[in-house]
Amino acid sequence: MFGFRLGKHKRALEIALSNALEPLKDELGNVPIPMQTDPAFNGYILGICQHYAKNNHLSKTGDIAAITDAAFEELYRVESIMVQERIDDWLQQENAAFVATLAAAQTHNTAPETLHWLTDYAQQHFEPATGKML
Repeated sequence: MFGFRLGKHKRALEIALSNALEPLKDELGNVPIPMQTDPAFNGYILGICQHYAKNNHLSKTGDIAAITDAAFEELYRVESIMVQERIDDWLQQENAAFVATLAAAQTHNTAPETLHWLTDYAQQHFEPATGKML
């Protein structure tokens, strides 16, 4: 009614993705910068968001967009819009790596407490972020 239900889903996805990528974050909580431009990784993230929405009976386009936007903002902060624009490009271009991982995310367990597979994938493909607090 007042967006409380949707807020619950946004927060659940934010926490799940944040926890899954914790081993790669720097002291400031930032994920590695190369993740921003990696079609395969972002295909997984979008796929997780879509699968989460389906499993939680969120069918309105606006609701799905809201939880997806929240997830990308949690990961990329101010760069999230730029990443989402890249995702639109990858979708239009039918980028092979992006499309493959988008589909593959649907076969993985995307429940918030079971994203260990995403942690493993990220650790295999990215170096930890190195930002330091001064």
